[in-house]
This record gives sequence, C-alpha cells and structure tokens, in this order.
Amino acid sequence: MYHYPCHVGVARLTRRQRIQEKILDTGPILLAVAAIIVGLFVAYNLLHYILFLLVTHPRDASKIGHRLNEFEQRQLAEWIPRADDGLKHDDENRTYDDVFGAYRDEQANYSTCIFPRAVFTCPYEAELALLKPTDGMRLLELGCGSGAAAYYLASRRNIEVVCVTNSAVQADICRRKCANFGTRIQVIVTDFDSLDLPSESFDAIYALESIGYTKDLDAWLSRCWRMLKPGGRLMIRSPGSLDHCRREQDYRNVSVFFDNWRYNFFGANLLVYKTRKLGFDPIRYRRLPFGAWGLTWNFIQHMVLWRYRLKMRTFMELESIIWRTSKGFVFGNAYNTVLATKPTEVSAKLDGISLAIQSSAARPEPFEPI
Repeated sequence: MYHYPCHVGVARLTRRQRIQEKILDTGPILLAVAAIIVGLFVAYNLLHYILFLLVTHPRDASKIGHRLNEFEQRQLAEWIPRADDGLKHDDENRTYDDVFGAYRDEQANYSTCIFPRAVFTCPYEAELALLKPTDGMRLLELGCGSGAAAYYLASRRNIEVVCVTNSAVQADICRRKCANFGTRIQVIVTDFDSLDLPSESFDAIYALESIGYTKDLDAWLSRCWRMLKPGGRLMIRSPGSLDHCRREQDYRNVSVFFDNWRYNFFGANLLVYKTRKLGFDPIRYRRLPFGAWGLTWNFIQHMVLWRYRLKMRTFMELESIIWRTSKGFVFGNAYNTVLATKPTEVSAKLDGISLAIQSSAARPEPFEPI
C-alpha cells in the first residue's frame, strides 16, 4: 500500500510519455499537411495573379482576325438565336428570371469571367485597368447582371454608368445595390438588340459574357461603334471559340451547348475580324486556355451551382459532350478578352471639315472699290 502512489506516478509518467511520443510521431504529418495547405494557397494566388497580369496586358491583334475559318463562317449562318431565347435558359418551363432571380447573392456576378480572386486584388480590378475610366466619363454596360461591375467602377471613379439588362429581377438588384450613387448609375430594362441611345454618348462600352445572346452580331457591334465617342473603348469578354475547330464532330458537339443554352461562343479571332471591319484601331486581345481559366474560383463556383443547385441540363450533358469531343479542342478552348478603340481620327476629320466651313463663313468678303 505504501508503494501504490509511486506506481500511479510511474503510470502517469508513462501516459505522458506516450502522448508526447504520439505528438512527435504526428508532428511531421501535421507539418506536411500545413505545408501542403500553404503551398496550395500560394499556388492559387499565384495562378490568379498571373491571370490578372495576362488579362490586363492584352496582345496586339494585328496577326489575327484577317479571315474566318470554315466553322466560324458556319457558326454565323447556322447559330442564329431566336427572339425569345434570351428569356429561357436550359429549361423551356423556366424563364430567365426564374433562373437568375435566386442565382447568387447581390455581391456576386452572373458570369464565369476571369475575375482575379487573389487576396491582394479585387473583383473587376482588371476591368478598371483595361477601361481606364477617369472622373466625368460615361460608361455603358451591356448585360449588367446584378450590377457588381458598375458598382465597383463607380466606387473607384466619379463616373456615370448606364446599365442594360433584359431581366427585371436583375434590374431591381442593381438599383438597390447602386442606390447610394444616385443618378450616376442608371438601369434600363430592355433587350440590347433593340437598344437605341444617342450617337457618341459614351466614353467606354463593356460587355461581360453578354454578347453571346445577341441575335445580330453585326448590328450589335455597329451600335457600339455609333454610341462610342472617338477615342472610346469597347471591351468584350466571351468564353469559348471556334478559332481552332478542325473537326465536324467538334463543331456538332459545341452546337449542343448552343441548342441548350442559346448562347453563341464568339472567339477572339471572330470579334477582331468584325471590329476591324468597322474601323476600330488599335485592337488588342487575350486568349486564355481552359486549362487556366477553368481552375479559377469563379468558374468552379458556377459549376457547383449549375449542377447541384440549378440542376442545369447543360452541365449534366457536359461529360458526354467532352467524351465525344477531341481533348485538344476542349482543353485548349479559350476565354477571350477583346479591347477595341474607336480612332480619334474619325472626329478629327469631321472637325477639320467643320472648321474649314466655319472659317470660310467667318472670313470677310474682299473689299472691292466702287
């Protein structure tokens, strides 16, 4: 009995030693796990920072957009959206507002654009860098969604933004979100194919994944040209393309997405081709392969939403479509940014003609003695 406490102490000491040994054994594992987590975090931020640098430094487009391949030509002829396509998404029994009314929270966007998600950047910071808005400018957003982009730009610069959407639900979200800006942000509910605003009334126009819903690409771009002031910028973001489509089967597989989603995948080559014909110069572009932009947090969020929350049929068929499509075409498919500028020479010539007329009218008639 006298030695019992010693045995207890020995037993307690043994348990402590065992715990310490376990900690020592699991220590390297915990360090390895922590190192992996930190490594993934660093890699994630590095990926987004690289994407941010690429998107904000587009390339000169002088080497692309001089001709369309066979499938781009057929796309323009065969993939023609109908008048009511913009109201339906993936299910003929659901309207646009049924899908997008409860799509995401008011601070989110409704596209898979390459928005940087690194800890040291903000969403739409790339748009700010590309559009270069300055105080007093007037911008037009075609397909504003929840108004997140307009909100960010207006919070950084003293500018006016006219937001266009065909969704009453999205318009209400945008108005609530941007109420503090007063008249600096206006919201118009209309189909931008029928939009008619004064000529040369905007310093910049931007469309984040909305151009694919237009029913007349040429008319859409022509209106942008007309509404832009000389020197104004047109920025278009568009996922997917047929730039490097080489097989009939690939073309047919991509058309399944158009049939389900009624969204046209205008690539950089096609957009540069069309904007160049209108007279935009200079034109810059950036194409990011799916292997890069498909790993962004914004895209992953949409995949989860489409599959598990919205149960989109398009996503359900994605696996079988990819299986039938050449992997080089799928994973090399690009996310496109095109930045086109309306030349100032257009107005310079008109100003010169006007100035010549004015000076001629103001010049006094030569004096002739009687």
